Amino acid sequence: MRRMFAIVLACACLAPWAAKADAIVLYGNSSQPPKAWLDGTTPRGFVVEAAELALKRAGYTVEVHLVPFQRGMDAVKTEGVMTGIFWSAERAKLYDYSDPLVPDEVAMAVHKGSAITVKAPADLAGRRIGLQEGMYYGPEFDTVRDRATLDIDTNPALRIKKLVADRIDVLLMNPGRASVVSAEQQAGVASDEVVILPQPLSRLQNHLIVGKGRVDGPEILKRVNQAIAALRAEDAFKPIMQRYDQ
Repeated sequence: MRRMFAIVLACACLAPWAAKADAIVLYGNSSQPPKAWLDGTTPRGFVVEAAELALKRAGYTVEVHLVPFQRGMDAVKTEGVMTGIFWSAERAKLYDYSDPLVPDEVAMAVHKGSAITVKAPADLAGRRIGLQEGMYYGPEFDTVRDRATLDIDTNPALRIKKLVADRIDVLLMNPGRASVVSAEQQAGVASDEVVILPQPLSRLQNHLIVGKGRVDGPEILKRVNQAIAALRAEDAFKPIMQRYDQ
């Protein structure tokens, strides 16, 4: 009997979240490669893999639903968690955030032959800026957005087409260079038509979020934050980021 008790105790110590295994839905953006996207019907992306890893370490069984961005943001107000979300003061009124999961960059690009240079956010003032509805591009852009003309679209490929048609001056896109290259391919635009500026606009952390005021929210985030801390100590997110060239 003592031997059996010792084995059970040892297993509990090795897997501190195992006794709390629960099902959870993980939401993410369905059209933001290589961050999160549907490859046919298969969910892919570095924030998807990183979030799955953290949730499983936290003792959850995970069901992934990649959907249009705003649909996911609405759904997570009442159920599940959503990955790949930047913190903003406006969003923090509606959602509670996990600790940082993995980072990415907001890239800027111009059409080939453009004389536009952007060395600081202030250089975007007076420009026609292409960006996606509902996305947040960081505090650097907040300082200039009211002095620029914002051209809102629904997906990265459309933004690329607008850029090469000179309907916008500068596009913003994340995650970084890889997202611009992916959008070029989706739009059928030659890569030499688009010039990715060497300096990203910002570097931001992705988080998991739950709707503010949810009864289950604090427990989910407590477990997730413990898992993130353990995984970061093991450098477990690094192989995921390297696979996606981040």
